[in-house]
Amino acid sequence: MDRFQRSAPSFLPLIRAKDPHKRARGFTLLETMIALMIVAVALPALVTLVMTQLDGSAAIRDKTYAYWVAENQLTRIRLLQQQKMLKAIPDYTLPTQESGEVEMAGLEWHWEMRTVDMESLPVKGFKRVEIAVRLKESGSRISGPSSDGDAPALARLNGYIGDPREL
Repeated sequence: MDRFQRSAPSFLPLIRAKDPHKRARGFTLLETMIALMIVAVALPALVTLVMTQLDGSAAIRDKTYAYWVAENQLTRIRLLQQQKMLKAIPDYTLPTQESGEVEMAGLEWHWEMRTVDMESLPVKGFKRVEIAVRLKESGSRISGPSSDGDAPALARLNGYIGDPREL
């Protein structure tokens, strides 16, 4: 019996906790209102953060596509120059300015290209090719290479090429 009395007090809290007559405690109205206020302050900040991340991802995607458009145009010019060297296109001349529109990834892109003589080089016949690519505005027509009032270029690419007329 002495042993039972020593262990009895450790069972008493368990018995008292399961007492059906004891009233259950919950959150008070004040605690609930404070929790809702914390959620009301934190949720808009979280939504703003997610929207900022999505906008950033879209901008990176558009810049990547614009850079691909610029690379495609530089490759096109290099291939035309190669064909000129092989005399497959004998009357081709490297333009000083050119622009056009192309579709890539379901979007319309406007590209502008200009060539600059590299007079500072000791070897004559090389030109710098500068390509700028913009997302074409829906409903408005972008006009030629001097469209300074339009949106800034999403991608700018510089390349160097030999002009077969001067080599």
